[in-house]
Amino acid sequence: MAIRPSRNTIAGIIGTLAFFGAWEALSRSGLVNNVMLPAPSTIVQSGWSLIIDGELPRHLGASLLRAAVGFVAGSVLAVLVGVAMAQLPLLHGTINPLVQMFRAVPSLAFVPLAIFWFGIGEASKIFLIAWGVFFPVWVNTYIGVRDTSPLLGRAAASLGARGWRNFAYVVIPGALPFIIAGLRVSLSVALVVLVAAELAGAAFGVGYLIQMSQQVFRVDQMFVGLIVLGAMGFSADLLFERAVRWLLPWYGAERAGQRDHARST
Repeated sequence: MAIRPSRNTIAGIIGTLAFFGAWEALSRSGLVNNVMLPAPSTIVQSGWSLIIDGELPRHLGASLLRAAVGFVAGSVLAVLVGVAMAQLPLLHGTINPLVQMFRAVPSLAFVPLAIFWFGIGEASKIFLIAWGVFFPVWVNTYIGVRDTSPLLGRAAASLGARGWRNFAYVVIPGALPFIIAGLRVSLSVALVVLVAAELAGAAFGVGYLIQMSQQVFRVDQMFVGLIVLGAMGFSADLLFERAVRWLLPWYGAERAGQRDHARST
């Protein structure tokens, strides 16, 4: 069966091509300094050179590993703490002031302290990413578990689902939309903190590539780093959405059905 791109996909392709075409024309027109604003074709050539030299894959691999480890560590801890605080009122009352106080502190403010504690190695960067990821996931998990409909709980209890069965089959599924939303927001947070951590001190990484390019006045390579970061964020969000659809096929199915129904009417 032939695949027909949607109208939005075609519009997105046209808009992207128009943007880069206008950029290329502006850079080559002489109206701006093409060293300060290199043309997209020049940036592509610089990116290809970095790939051939092995520099870009090495920086990208280091950044991806840090982001993945920090994201998983921060997310797992946030889900556990969020669920525990929503289910145990005494625990919530005990640690909620501390969590709220730390939540108000921006992750980037911890960069000097993390370097002081863990040095400029991998541990400090993973710590900062995990710290930045923790709070969006924690907030969403806590709210999702806390606000699970009591009617569903009573209905499940009337059918004999109590204790861990009620928790596993009613509470967690009810909180999943909130948890997934928190995880998705945290993907972009992880990239923001990753770049800040690599700018503060690293031997490899996309942030390090941007910083080194700035010191040798290679604006084209700085754009390569920025484009790689954008591609990382876009790819991570796309993969996350596909993974959610694959692991949780019922998630979003109701809304998709409503959209299909609206289009058909």
